[in-house]
Amino acid sequence: MHTRDPRILKHPGLDPFWDSIRKDHRWQKTTAIAVVLSGLLLTAYTMGPGKLLWPLVGGSIAGVGFWWYLRLFITEPVAAWREQLQNQPQSIVWVYGIRTERMPYGLNFATAATLYLVDEDGDLHDFSIPAGELKLVTKTLRRVLPSAEFGYTKDRELRYRGTLTRFHGWRDRDPFQLQ
Repeated sequence: MHTRDPRILKHPGLDPFWDSIRKDHRWQKTTAIAVVLSGLLLTAYTMGPGKLLWPLVGGSIAGVGFWWYLRLFITEPVAAWREQLQNQPQSIVWVYGIRTERMPYGLNFATAATLYLVDEDGDLHDFSIPAGELKLVTKTLRRVLPSAEFGYTKDRELRYRGTLTRFHGWRDRDPFQLQ
C-alpha cells in the first residue's frame, strides 16, 4: 500500500521529523568517534614494556567504536524512514506525542516534545521534536499514515504495548509506608 501522493513526504511539516532523525544519527556518530578516541588514548597512555592488558583493552574499545562508526556510516536512517512511510504506511499503527515542560518555581524554563511511533510489531520509536512543531508534525503524519491511530489513551497502550506505563511520583505514594 502506497501513500496517495509521494510529495507529502517532502512537506515542510515533516522537516522537524527528518531533522530529529538526522540529529540523532549525528550524535550516534559523534559518540562512536569518542569511543574510538578514548580507546586509542587508553592504548597510547598505557603502552610500555611489560604492559599488555590495558593496551589490549584500549585497542578492543577502539575496535568496537570503529565497527560501530562504520555501521553508522553505511546506514541512512532518513532514507529508511522515507521508504517505510512511502511503501508501508500501514506498518505504523499508533502515533502520539508528549510535551514536557520544566517549570521550576512556576517559571517556564524549558519545553521539550517527544513523538512516539509504534509499529505493528509493538516496537516503540521515539523522536525528539521541537515543542512548537509537534502539532504540525502530527497533523502532517495524519495525512501520511491514514490507517494509524493518533493520540494517547490507556486502552491503546494496553492494546499495542501489552502493559501500562506507570510513573510513581511522590503524590502516588502513601507517606506513612516504609520503602
